[in-house]
Amino acid sequence: MNADRTLIQHLDELYFANTYLNIQNNTLTVYTVDMSKVPEILSIPEVKRYESFLDFRKVNNSLSYLKSSFNEITKLAKQNNPEGIFVSINSKFNNIIIIVETIRRNSSQEEVLGEYIRTVSQYNPEVIFLNSSRSLNSLTSLHNKRGSNPSRITETLFCGQVIHNDFDDTVCSAGFFAKNSSHTFLVTTGHCNYDFKVSKSKKKFSTLYTTRPRLIGKIGIFFGISYDIALIDIKRMSKHIRPSSGVFFENSPNNLELFINNNGTPVSTHGAHLCKAGFRTSVTCGYTESFNGFYMFTDSHFLEDLIFVSNMETLHGDSGGPSFAFTDTNIVTINGILSGTIKRKTPVSPFSYTV
Repeated sequence: MNADRTLIQHLDELYFANTYLNIQNNTLTVYTVDMSKVPEILSIPEVKRYESFLDFRKVNNSLSYLKSSFNEITKLAKQNNPEGIFVSINSKFNNIIIIVETIRRNSSQEEVLGEYIRTVSQYNPEVIFLNSSRSLNSLTSLHNKRGSNPSRITETLFCGQVIHNDFDDTVCSAGFFAKNSSHTFLVTTGHCNYDFKVSKSKKKFSTLYTTRPRLIGKIGIFFGISYDIALIDIKRMSKHIRPSSGVFFENSPNNLELFINNNGTPVSTHGAHLCKAGFRTSVTCGYTESFNGFYMFTDSHFLEDLIFVSNMETLHGDSGGPSFAFTDTNIVTINGILSGTIKRKTPVSPFSYTV
């Protein structure tokens, strides 16, 4: 990762594409359009020290071209509103990937999608169709989570543990605690506020698996489904609940608590590890595949600036849990919160996405 941070400062986007960290063989792949530029890069003293880690590979699409094409594809998506598509720049494919969910569309929506795919074909993206697995399970099934012990009693609310929306009868995971000058909030996913048209003053969130359900707080700020973020005001949190700034690692020895480093640098390297904590699957990790991707899931809801992470096990109910990277054995840096997952196997999935 140090090599990546050093190298990308010197890569001209007209001659190079993205880089990708290969954990298995401890190399950094540098996707290169013009191989004649490699000696020039290796002659830079601060890069030279990492030469043994670098693997330059010839590709056709420069980062400049990919960014320009991605911007145009994004504009067309916002203009035409094709439903159920994920779009990102994929380093290993050296191309823009469009994943199309198989969701229920009427004839008009199918026509919009078809026209969008035809229009963006001028940028030669890789288009992948798959069956949709994005749905919320019932509260009953969520109670049967793997590794859960409902008899375990705790009065501490950790990041990554279950929270319950009493009004909508939905569950998700606690993200992390953040504060402004006057309030402390619990950050969670926006779609945990299922019926967002109802007055937010009615939306109470409570604990589960405590001696009894305890009030966490009410929706304080709701950024809308398009941002998939909600802030729960914990001003009136039950005095029987102690909020913890740590991440609960349930499937570790002795239920380790991970401490959040507020001064840490978020992950920005393709191929680096990224983890999440969720109440259904606890802590699982994968590899960052794309940054700044987007998901158009209805004609009025558009999620952008997403990080796509491969091989990270997640289940419905994990949404809202913190997304982070380890900086030590029990210290982590927050990158955001988990928003959702695609489980269908394709050349670029399954993957999870965070906001």
